[in-house]
Amino acid sequence: MADLIIPVVVSLGAVYLSLILYNRSRPLSIPRIGPKPGFLGNTSQGYFQSHSVELVEDGYAKHKDGLYSLWTTDMDRVIVSPKFMKDFMSLPRSTVRLTASIRHAGPYTGMDIAEDGDLQFVVCAGQLTQNIGRLAQPVFDEISFALQQKLASVLDVNGSFALPIFPLMIQLVTSATARVFVGSELCRNPEWLSTATGYTMDVAKVTTDLNQHYRFLHPIIAPLLASSKQIKGRFALARKLLLPLIEARRGSSGKDHPDMMQWMIDSAKGDDGSTDKLVRRMLFLNMAAIHTTAEATTLALMELCAQPATVRMLREEMQEALKDDDEISLATLNKLKKTDSFIKESHRLNGLGLMTFNRHLVKPVHLSNGVTLPSGTYISMSHYPIHRDPEFYPDPLKFDPLRYYNLRQKEGAADRYQFSSISSTEPAWGVGKFACPGRFWASAQIKLILMVLLTKFNIGFPDGQTEKPARKPAGEKLQTDFSQKMVLTKTWN
Repeated sequence: MADLIIPVVVSLGAVYLSLILYNRSRPLSIPRIGPKPGFLGNTSQGYFQSHSVELVEDGYAKHKDGLYSLWTTDMDRVIVSPKFMKDFMSLPRSTVRLTASIRHAGPYTGMDIAEDGDLQFVVCAGQLTQNIGRLAQPVFDEISFALQQKLASVLDVNGSFALPIFPLMIQLVTSATARVFVGSELCRNPEWLSTATGYTMDVAKVTTDLNQHYRFLHPIIAPLLASSKQIKGRFALARKLLLPLIEARRGSSGKDHPDMMQWMIDSAKGDDGSTDKLVRRMLFLNMAAIHTTAEATTLALMELCAQPATVRMLREEMQEALKDDDEISLATLNKLKKTDSFIKESHRLNGLGLMTFNRHLVKPVHLSNGVTLPSGTYISMSHYPIHRDPEFYPDPLKFDPLRYYNLRQKEGAADRYQFSSISSTEPAWGVGKFACPGRFWASAQIKLILMVLLTKFNIGFPDGQTEKPARKPAGEKLQTDFSQKMVLTKTWN
């Protein structure tokens, strides 16, 4: 019994002390939106969980160009305006740290690896960006293979297949990601595919389970969760599968093996090259890459199912882009300007969450308005209301698939307004040097998936459905209906 009581007492004392010190250091000049932090913290049963959209909209309406405090499910944050991005851009990554650990239960899911060597992720993502053209055709082929494998298990009704969109996208994205991350050696290994997909789901399940409880109880509750035990088993299997590949790749180069595993080995320094670190980083990258890309593609497909005219327009563009190319390359993908515009518009109105630029300040930061954010402050930027601001987007709630395509027709704008672009009014990917380094590959991957689907199938909702399902707020996320089905009908041309 003492073994249980002592950790509880220590945890309570640590929380009590940290709350006192944290609240004393809070920048009192910053206004607050919504409830003040409670002594014990917050959970997914709290006010923010179901009122997040109205809170960030209220904060934006009142403090569009300023700052405000917001008590979210996992932390008390200062929501910063894009106006202050220049104040952060000169700071080192060691000062403006990632928050994956606290947002995704890092000590219990392995997500704390994100805050240990995030520069290596940037380097490897840079290698991936440079190799998009080289990898495009192999990934297209892998997506096609995975789709045929899936359809072989689905009832064929006169050339039509009805199946839930999100699980299909998880399978296609996992296969595409495996081809790029672990190469041809493992990309079709059923155990690796289930591990890569399962780990992503495990992280979400552990985080969800723990967020139902106050944070100071997590060290006690986590070991008792079935989801925690599941994720430990998943890591053990991942290590077993990756160990032979890692050992075989040591001494090789990215020239022979253009994939993430090789780039991680090549860029590792010191302890970063240990097998356990490489396995943990590979799992983190899968978690970061699979779920978000699959959900973004799911939401784009829901839009297409509701817009048959847009399906025809994009298919024509894809067929034209493929007409003169022997194989898919970066040049092929760059021809898909209307497709890029459509994806970007879908991402604008169907964002995966409410916030971006989620960071933890480990040193005080002085802002240009005279406010000093103390060490220990968590910051975010809320892109949700920015993307619906008529000052930046005429008729902002209208879905215009050619919104960005038309903007790119203006003189000097040919390389702007792309899905992977970032700016103060397009911050979904983050900002400046802190922007998501994998956004270029995510853009290419979504285009490749849409190319496989639209050039081979007509798509639509099941009979009787014409509108996409509504999404509901769940904390800083917006819930997507993962049961929504799509009907794929073979084209015979």
